[in-house]
Amino acid sequence: IMISKYPNVSSIVAMPTQPHEFFQKLILELAVGYDKQLAKYVCSMPTTVPYTLLAPNLVELDLRFIHSWTLKFPTIYPRSLRKIDIMFQDVSIDWDVFRVDKESKTIVFDNLTDLSITGDSYIPELRDVANANNLDLKFPNLERLFLSSCNLTKKDGQALMSHKLNWLHFEGSFIAASQLCKQPLRNLDTLFLAWLGLQHPEETDDFISLANEIFNKTDGIKRVQCEICSESGVKNVDGVDWPYLTHLSLAFMMPFKDLFDMLPKVPKLVHLDILINNCSDNELTEATEFLANIKKHYPAPSSSKIKSLRLIDENTALHSYSRCKQTFGGVIEDLKWYWPQLRDIKFQES
Repeated sequence: IMISKYPNVSSIVAMPTQPHEFFQKLILELAVGYDKQLAKYVCSMPTTVPYTLLAPNLVELDLRFIHSWTLKFPTIYPRSLRKIDIMFQDVSIDWDVFRVDKESKTIVFDNLTDLSITGDSYIPELRDVANANNLDLKFPNLERLFLSSCNLTKKDGQALMSHKLNWLHFEGSFIAASQLCKQPLRNLDTLFLAWLGLQHPEETDDFISLANEIFNKTDGIKRVQCEICSESGVKNVDGVDWPYLTHLSLAFMMPFKDLFDMLPKVPKLVHLDILINNCSDNELTEATEFLANIKKHYPAPSSSKIKSLRLIDENTALHSYSRCKQTFGGVIEDLKWYWPQLRDIKFQES
């Protein structure tokens, strides 16, 4: 009845907060009924994905697999797709993003320009591990790629790094990131890499060398950004060699002496974010005392190109005062003396 009453539907967006058998059946029937004209299909917590999504006009597919009630099933994607966004959250099943039927050995996404895959407690493989060597993926027109907590092989990296790719955002293991960055990066306009730290403790000792390998290949990219989510990877900054990094975010407050020792090895850095959430008042006092005496530590200003600094405290509600402004407000001029190109200073609190 619904399909006959609304015959021109081309988009289905279903975002339930809880799984429900009737709801899932309804969505499945709608997808089947509109398969010839369906251009966009968005669904959270699907218990199945209809094979009718092979519909020739489907352009955008957004699937969010949440919790373990999601069933394991193969998914075959139509070549008409321009955007794929898949997210796993608290999923305990073994499910690979790209599978293939027995008769096909290659999947070519001719029209795909945007691909986003987000893992969580379950870290997805890009392809069916059992058949990885027999399955070729090709993304010849991919322009934007977002990957978070995904396992990647060298073959995956070769497939994903299209010569048209201009925007790459990767979060997770830098071993996996290095598989991507083994390919030429010269066509990128923006590269964002986030090392999640505590999720990958095995990389702690090798983080700097892994980052060096990647960031020495980024010449010519307009914006090269790195977010480091654990101080465990940068306890020894002597080996840092990031000549083309332009933006750095630290999810912790590195001792300023270590930070200032590191910055000459990051000569193109123009923007710096520092998160002070977990800092004690004593640590903040030590930091401001160091900055207040900076001319005693350094006889001349730095050659740093830093133009923008953002100090972030997301735990303001735990305090009766604005820690960022109260802590660093009195030493801003000292910091500007040491970083003479610094023009934009922001205190971000919530």
